Amino acid sequence: GMSKGLKGANYIDCKIIAESLKSASDTAYKAVMRPVEGTMLTVARETAEKAMAEYTEYEDVVVFLESLIQQAKDTLNRTPEMLNVLKQADVVDAGGKGLIYLLEGGLAALKGVEIKQEITEQVVIDTEVELDEFTSEDEIIFTYCTEFIIKNPIKTSEEFLSRIHDKGDSIVCAGNENIIKIHIHTNNPGQILAMAVKYGELTNIKIDNMKEQFRERLKENHKNNQKKKKYGFVSIGMGEGIEKVFTDLNVDVFLSGGQTMNPSTEDILEAANNINAEHIIILPNNTNIILAANQAKKISDKNIYVVPSKTIPQGITALIAFKEESNIDENIEAMTQAVNEVKTGLVTYAVRDTVFNDLEIKKDQIIAIYDGNITNHGENPEDETVKLISKMIDEDSFLVTLFYGDSVDEKTAESIKPKIEEVVEDCDIEIIYGGQPLYYYIVSVE
Repeated sequence: GMSKGLKGANYIDCKIIAESLKSASDTAYKAVMRPVEGTMLTVARETAEKAMAEYTEYEDVVVFLESLIQQAKDTLNRTPEMLNVLKQADVVDAGGKGLIYLLEGGLAALKGVEIKQEITEQVVIDTEVELDEFTSEDEIIFTYCTEFIIKNPIKTSEEFLSRIHDKGDSIVCAGNENIIKIHIHTNNPGQILAMAVKYGELTNIKIDNMKEQFRERLKENHKNNQKKKKYGFVSIGMGEGIEKVFTDLNVDVFLSGGQTMNPSTEDILEAANNINAEHIIILPNNTNIILAANQAKKISDKNIYVVPSKTIPQGITALIAFKEESNIDENIEAMTQAVNEVKTGLVTYAVRDTVFNDLEIKKDQIIAIYDGNITNHGENPEDETVKLISKMIDEDSFLVTLFYGDSVDEKTAESIKPKIEEVVEDCDIEIIYGGQPLYYYIVSVE
């Protein structure tokens, strides 16, 4: 818009400055489908209005420009009263501030003054891209922030604007015969791009999911607002019931992973970085994940410790051994020792025909595993679980905990308790929903 006002001028006087500012303001308002006062639009408009009203009173361009900059600053300082999001954040509009910097740069050039590099002005906020105006994800009606440029358009920006005006909000569409710049919040960016490609060549395409950005911002704000604590925990496993058990034991981040899906070093490192704690303890709960956990510890600049838990029961027992009042060395020693004091059994099914330790096992048969060995097999998960437990307990056993998986209903799981009591003496028995895949039951014996 400003370039239109300056087009064809051999020199610049107060009148041309006023007309170029008026042209810039008019172009900006036309480019925005729903102009919002309290933004750079207001700063540009009020500055242009002053320029058009008073340019005849000035002969000196420098003095004239100084008065316009003061007007722009006055308007900028009033933007928080016009736009609630600015008032709540106690800032002024970023675009308006940018316009003032532009005018000040021109003034400095006219005066031959060197421009200072450091900026000490009030922090500003860009209302076009900030998500602070939303208090919940549901308030975001149009999900995708879509931006692109049409090169060498065959039609005007005004015509394209008329095509997309009802396809979203926060629409900005401006340009000239060489390019058209478009910004729109929409639920169908593909439709917008399909329309745009008919107008010319597309470039600088950028599409952001604002709901995803909002969720990430909430997550980051929560992280930043967390008071730093002494201990934090990352645990790995599968199943919503298993996750609840670990969460109830004050685990900060529960990563989904296990026998068939292991989190990467990067996943574990990201989880640790999301915890605001002096010491972060990782419980891999699987032999295959210990290496990745130790690698995360190695490359992190945080105080990370890995308790070498190889099973879910080991991880749970380690957490029970943790004491908030103990120092980190005492806790790591106690938790590591606890890992070795619990026995773990697994009940699953054979994925193929096999022979193991003289046991002939058919595909899909139920198999029970303890200490890396298949102890028994058969056709019924509950029967094989009882047999497994009878092989795991000894005279020192005092607690048997059964975590039933996502393929077992609660009634079936509870029905196994009387059968366990027949083979177990002087032991408490707990049946807990684990929700884990692959394993019908995870057995813990302490």
